[in-house]
Amino acid sequence: MAAVLFWVAVWLVAACAVDNDLLLASPVDVAASLAANFASASFWATVAASGARIAATSVACAVIGAVLGLLSVRFRLVERLCAPLVLVMKSAPVACVAVILLVMLGPAGAVVVVVAFVSLPPFFVAATEAARARPRDAERVLALLGVSPARVFLVCTWPACVPFFKAAAKTAVATSWRAGVTAELLGVPLGSIGSAVYVSKLTLDAAGLLAWTIVVMACGWACEKLAVGLVGLTAKSPRLALRKGKGGEGEKRAEPASRRASISLSDVDKSYGESAVLDGVSLRVVPGRRVCLMAPTGSGKTTLLRIALGLERPDAGSVERPSRVGVVLQTPTLVESLTAWENVLLAASRPTQAVRAQLEALLPPGCADKPACDLSGGTRRLTEVARAVFSPGEAVVLDEPFAGLDEQTRLRACAFVLDHLNGRPLVVATHEPQDARALDACYTSLVS
Repeated sequence: MAAVLFWVAVWLVAACAVDNDLLLASPVDVAASLAANFASASFWATVAASGARIAATSVACAVIGAVLGLLSVRFRLVERLCAPLVLVMKSAPVACVAVILLVMLGPAGAVVVVVAFVSLPPFFVAATEAARARPRDAERVLALLGVSPARVFLVCTWPACVPFFKAAAKTAVATSWRAGVTAELLGVPLGSIGSAVYVSKLTLDAAGLLAWTIVVMACGWACEKLAVGLVGLTAKSPRLALRKGKGGEGEKRAEPASRRASISLSDVDKSYGESAVLDGVSLRVVPGRRVCLMAPTGSGKTTLLRIALGLERPDAGSVERPSRVGVVLQTPTLVESLTAWENVLLAASRPTQAVRAQLEALLPPGCADKPACDLSGGTRRLTEVARAVFSPGEAVVLDEPFAGLDEQTRLRACAFVLDHLNGRPLVVATHEPQDARALDACYTSLVS
């Protein structure tokens, strides 16, 4: 506020120095013009008419731009067709475009298309960048844990997209107001802000001209704040997913963990370029069996597990696995805005108080109700382990689940896994022989 008052003072001093209302109206005259406008019903009708046209076009173009952006990521043909159009819309001078469109479409049509030129590209770019930046591993892990697609979108996909769409709203909304009023000024549609500005120019009403300028700036700023705020509110969608799960879906997923299925890989090959990572590897883990994969770093343990989980495709060979698997990957997959308990609750087959008590016993004191983003690395791993074993998965696959844990915590985590396996097959990638002993598991090395 102090900075605003400083520049108003500078404006006042400059107006006094010029001492010509036609060249520079003073803040007092502009304030008087604004007050007169606010008292006029026609002023509000003018603002409403222009605002409705600009806002409706901006919203429609945001939706169209986002849809086209998503389609361009999914389909190469759409990307090729949209790229030149978006480039033209981003780089074409608004004034030149408005003049051309006035001849073709008339004043109202020109305003709509000009607003589209500045509001559609940011949302197109936001959608493409958001789609490419999706946390795909986290999405797939939640799906494997038995979380429904709708809840995966709410807790994982959309929160990752929010920053891109907030940036688009900041770029597009206020600019849409400036571009729309510019088009109105050139076309002078009756009852619009542009026509009012044009009248102020013809009558040499400098105070009125500055007053309308302030109105346009204020409308653009308010709409930008509203749009960004609404997009920001949707970042709370993980909470909505939790409430959604408290209805019928929780009961639907509450199947006994005693359902078991085998994991089988036969003659699996996988190469990255010229580097062969897996060469004819076979592995079968039946219900009740526990296997630790022991091999040096870079030998393909993680690749094999990702293939077993369907996260990557083998170059050759066959894979069989259940549709639901309790999973811990090396990469973090917790929902950052949810607490440790809520992350477990999201996927737990039977989210009871007993489950919460067991989680609290596994984690350090007071950590069950901390957001995942505030947890230490070791506590995050323990939370992911708990989420995996409490899920309704018919098998459990853990990739370096105890990395970074001290020996005592590692032994406690192994005992926790054993206590909650319920006969499901277990596959663990690890470097530590003591993990195999603690899990009472046989261990095997990969032969590449």
